[in-house]
Amino acid sequence: MKIFSLEYKTPALFLLATTSLFAADAVNFNANTVTKALYRDMAVHFLDSVPTISSNTSQGYTGQPVYCAFQPSGECLLSAGGYNDAGLKIRWNGNTGSAGDHASALFLFKKANFLNGLNRGSVALLDGNDGVRILFGYMNPGKTGSDQPVAEASLRLVIKDDRGYHISNSLPIRSASELSVRATQQVYYQYNPASHAVNEAGSMGQASAPSFRNIEFLGFRIDAVRGNKIIAGANVGVVEFSVSATNLQ
Repeated sequence: MKIFSLEYKTPALFLLATTSLFAADAVNFNANTVTKALYRDMAVHFLDSVPTISSNTSQGYTGQPVYCAFQPSGECLLSAGGYNDAGLKIRWNGNTGSAGDHASALFLFKKANFLNGLNRGSVALLDGNDGVRILFGYMNPGKTGSDQPVAEASLRLVIKDDRGYHISNSLPIRSASELSVRATQQVYYQYNPASHAVNEAGSMGQASAPSFRNIEFLGFRIDAVRGNKIIAGANVGVVEFSVSATNLQ
C-alpha cells in the first residue's frame, strides 16, 4: 500500500512543479488606454526610474507606465494617441520636417508594472512561451516610399535581462498590419538606451547573446525616415503590443 501511495503522488507533485511555468502576458498595451493625445516635440532621454507616460503624470492615460526615449533629426513628435491615432508613435505633421529626416522612438515597459503576477519573482522568455504580437496603426497613405510622407519604417524589439539591454534585428512596419514573432528567435545586439546615437534613440553595439532570464524591461523601438511628400502628415505607430513571459518561481 505504501508503494502505491508513493507512485500515485509523484505525478501530482510533478504537476504542481510545472503549473507555475505557464506563460502569460507581461505586457499588453492597447491604444484604447489613451483617451487624450500626448506629444513631445524635443529629444527625450531614457530614465529607468521615471516613466515618460503614466496614469499619474499623463492625463487621459490608463495603461501600464511607458519609459521612453526619442531622438529626432528634424521637426517631428513623440506621441501617444488613441486607436484611430496610431497609439505609441512617431508623428510628422503636414509641412514639417525635411525629406531624409530620421526619427527614433523607444517605448519600454518595466517589470514592476508587468501583468498577471509577473511583476514578482524571476521572469523569463522561454522558447515556445515568448510570443510577441504587434498591431501597427494606419500610416498615411497606407504605404512607404521615397515619394510618400514616410520613406522607411521599422521596429526592433528591446529587452533587458541579467546580461543587460539587447535590441533585435529590424522588423518591417506595414500600415495597419499585424506582426507576430517569437522573442527568443530574433538576432540581438548590445544596446544602451540612455546614450543616443546620431539617428537613434539609444545606441547599438556588437551582436549579443541574451539569457532571456531575469527580465527587467520589455518593449520596442520605432525608426522612421521622412519621405519627399512633406505636405502630408503621417503617423508611424503601434496600437497593440503584447509579450508573453513566464515566472520561474
